[in-house]
Amino acid sequence: TTEIYTRSIVGSVRCVQETAIRLLLFHAGLKFEDVRIKREDWPKYKDKFELKQVPALEIDGKILTQSYAILEYLGSKYGYLPKTYDKLYKVIFVMNTAEDIYRKAYMALMPSSPLDAKAKDEAKKNILEVDGPLHLGALFKKLSENESQKFIVGHKYTIADFYLLGFWATVLQNPDFNATFYEVIKTKMPGLFTYLDERMKDFNPYYKKCATKLYYFDAAGHGEMIRLMLKAMKFPFEDIRIKIEDWPKEKETGKFILKELPVVACEPCGVKFAQTDAIMHRIGGRYGYLPINKPEKLYKVVWWCNTWKDLIVNYMGFAHSSYSEEKKKEFRIYYFTKIVPSLFEAMESKIMMNKCSDYLVGKSYTVADFYFLGLYKALVLSSNLEEYNAIPEKYPALNAYYKKQMGLLSQ
Repeated sequence: TTEIYTRSIVGSVRCVQETAIRLLLFHAGLKFEDVRIKREDWPKYKDKFELKQVPALEIDGKILTQSYAILEYLGSKYGYLPKTYDKLYKVIFVMNTAEDIYRKAYMALMPSSPLDAKAKDEAKKNILEVDGPLHLGALFKKLSENESQKFIVGHKYTIADFYLLGFWATVLQNPDFNATFYEVIKTKMPGLFTYLDERMKDFNPYYKKCATKLYYFDAAGHGEMIRLMLKAMKFPFEDIRIKIEDWPKEKETGKFILKELPVVACEPCGVKFAQTDAIMHRIGGRYGYLPINKPEKLYKVVWWCNTWKDLIVNYMGFAHSSYSEEKKKEFRIYYFTKIVPSLFEAMESKIMMNKCSDYLVGKSYTVADFYFLGLYKALVLSSNLEEYNAIPEKYPALNAYYKKQMGLLSQ
């Protein structure tokens, strides 16, 4: 279990570091409990934490403190910390520079600042005329010099991106920060503004600003595994089912990548995902259903997925091909006498060997489970072919697994 502890201070600006940690956890697909401690409850909690301060991160009973240490720990563990000294320097430079801006702005703008009115006016003038342009200009320069303007260092997310987005979230959410920084960045540093605006869209689901839509035909097919995975996540989505007779018109609308289904779209941010395998990897990887960092477990997951793909690809060879009727008949016989028995016997054997678990791989859901459940429903249970109608009786362990899991997912 993972828990992040922060202080819930009504009316105050959220700490940049705590936001950065939350965004990293979300982007890594880690499920976590967001514990926000009320001011009046703080005395009961503070002895729990080293240095008696938050944010703090608790992972399986182990408590981590100090924001930078937490970010570097998570970055190293989940691939957000560069492996070269040059890029690592740039990451830390960006974070320190953003921290300087935040600290100076906090002292100048926030009611809880210890400065008196005169000192705050001077500090605000300094942040507007000197330190703000200086530090923001340095960040803009780093972005401009980077090999990709989509990220602040390198070609993918680093902890520096999460830190900058933590600062940008403060700008968007706090009126004083917004009035001080938003228009300046937008008008004078458009490249920096575009980077922050585009990267923040990645977190629309986290901020619940994104409506997820799954487009597929009004049938099981490849869309079913995606439906089941989203349902298992308890992720709200709109299940848009397109009738076969409407598809020729729909596919010319430009809404669908490659003019194929399924497509998962996030609106209004406009992000779209296509290709079944790619969608399953993207969502599964983000939300913990694909063991990317465990090669042996990943192999087992992909084995199940590819076995079902073999069944589908060969099925299409006679069911929806341009072969002659004689050739289709010949291939159908080969399919059901050679391919289907071989693959189903292999799957039955594997599931019999894994009786200690309710899942195909390990002790929790992976994309392998959703591949199986979706395509078993589509290919076996929805088929009008007599050969497939006999499958549940021939392979009882597979059928029992399907019934049990579908029962659990329907709860």
